[in-house]
Amino acid sequence: MLKKVVLAVGLIAIPSIAPAQQQPQQQPQQQPQQQPQQQPQQQLCQLECTSATEKSERVTRSCHALNATDCTNLGRAETGVGRTCRGYITPNCVQGR
Repeated sequence: MLKKVVLAVGLIAIPSIAPAQQQPQQQPQQQPQQQPQQQPQQQLCQLECTSATEKSERVTRSCHALNATDCTNLGRAETGVGRTCRGYITPNCVQGR
């Protein structure tokens, strides 16, 4: 009678020896994309008023640091009898008559 012998061969896992100082894995750092910063152009309120008399018409201009809504409201507020004003936003404000 023949006996069957089964030999089991076991595998032993031997961990590799790591160096004393292991370098941490460096992941590429994503730097935020920087848009070229442009200085916002200063917007000013140009108030233009026209005063009418029987003989002539006179236009006066003035500049104010106001937003668009307040600029429009200023034009309405300055308008009166014999005087019409309008306010509008512009980068190039003109002072004087």
